[in-house]
Amino acid sequence: MANAILKNEEVEALLAAIETGQVLVGQKVETKKDKKIQHYDFRRPDRFPREQKRRLQKISEEVAKAMGISLSRYLSASIVVELIAIEEFSYEVFVTSFTDIMCTSVLSLKPFSGLGCLTLDVGYCLAMVDRGLGGPGRIPQKIRPLTMIEEAVVNSVLLSVVEEVKICWLKIAHLDWKIEKIESDIKSLQIAPSTEVMISINFATSGDLGNGTIILCIPVTTLEMMMIKSKTEKVGRQEEIALVKNVLNNVELTTTVVLGTTNLSLNELINLKEGDVVRLDNKVNDLLKLEIEEKVKSYGKPGMVSKNLAFQVSSMI
Repeated sequence: MANAILKNEEVEALLAAIETGQVLVGQKVETKKDKKIQHYDFRRPDRFPREQKRRLQKISEEVAKAMGISLSRYLSASIVVELIAIEEFSYEVFVTSFTDIMCTSVLSLKPFSGLGCLTLDVGYCLAMVDRGLGGPGRIPQKIRPLTMIEEAVVNSVLLSVVEEVKICWLKIAHLDWKIEKIESDIKSLQIAPSTEVMISINFATSGDLGNGTIILCIPVTTLEMMMIKSKTEKVGRQEEIALVKNVLNNVELTTTVVLGTTNLSLNELINLKEGDVVRLDNKVNDLLKLEIEEKVKSYGKPGMVSKNLAFQVSSMI
């Protein structure tokens, strides 16, 4: 303060400082400010920029909607998927945070390096298997690891989820993510060094199959490369349409040729034996139906190509 009066001790200290040259006459003496120390937790780092996190959140919200639609269509059930959190962990913290059995799919993140993972509650996976095989689709009270057959069923469902993720990320990068394998023991899974920083995108599922959790875990380095590439390479409208078409063209669909239909009583069905002839309602010269995902799309005639059965399209619907 300008009107402050110095004590004798302060005056002597000031004169001594001037004599030794530590303080020059006319020089403004500034009080030392304590340095603020910022806490940094190496086990829970925060290195992903806030701006990119907002961008990631917007894309993840689109992924959640797309996953809900895909799962509902695939399992013929009403399923809602919502984004609940985006967090940063070291890989060690991410793995040790799980206490229950999880179904973990290892993802190859091509064209970028590194591996990621997609985890689901095993109980929710068992409900998906039950629904896919014609059951009501309920989470069992006793949770157990998946069998090999159940893993194959879950894998087919997760493939549709990964395809939806790839389509939502087209604005950022053209991805070729694929499921490498499925593991039930996530704590023994080593897809990254323990100190590697990972982004955990958490989704919550609800609906006819009950409640569950889906977590997409990706290395921060991979996300940074994707964000940098999106800034340097802006995809034009025509290129974006071509990318979407390329993804859609590679989607596998169930195609069925219907030879004919008929009505049988339960008694006739039970008494069928080898050599019996079932009369169909169709005539010999009638065109056959080609169904795609159980919907009639065209009519045609049966035939052969080399030694394989074939179907020649005559008309489209």
